[in-house]
Order: sequence, then structure tokens, then C-alpha cells
Amino acid sequence: MSFNEARQYVGMECTVAWRDRRGDVQERKLFISDVSFVPLYGICLITDYMEIRLDRVVSIRTADEMAQPTAA
Repeated sequence: MSFNEARQYVGMECTVAWRDRRGDVQERKLFISDVSFVPLYGICLITDYMEIRLDRVVSIRTADEMAQPTAA
């Protein structure tokens, strides 16, 4: 994921999937407050839970993308 792609999610609550140190995929609902350069880590998503390196992000889904249309 690039810096410009990540910036579109700032200020939103999203479900983020990323790879941890062991390579396992973790997924969590997070509020993304910023995308910034963090020394020794590089460009990261700054969230209410932790900083996540952009090169480890697998996917980001907004609440709108997760909502399913209801049957009429």
C-alpha cells in the first residue's frame, strides 16, 4: 500500500488486516488517525491501537464497504 492510498482512510474507522512479526495475518477494527513516517519503522498507519507499517498492511475495509444492502 502506498502513502497516498493510505491517506484516504485518515479519520475513518476501518477493519485493517496486516501481517505480524511471524507472518500471521491479524485483523482488527481500528480508527486511523494519521499516516506518518516513524523513525526506524518507516511509513506507518497511526491508529488508536498501534502503529502498523504500510508494507505489512494486507487490506483495509471501511465501514461502508463492510455494510451489506438489506433485502426489501
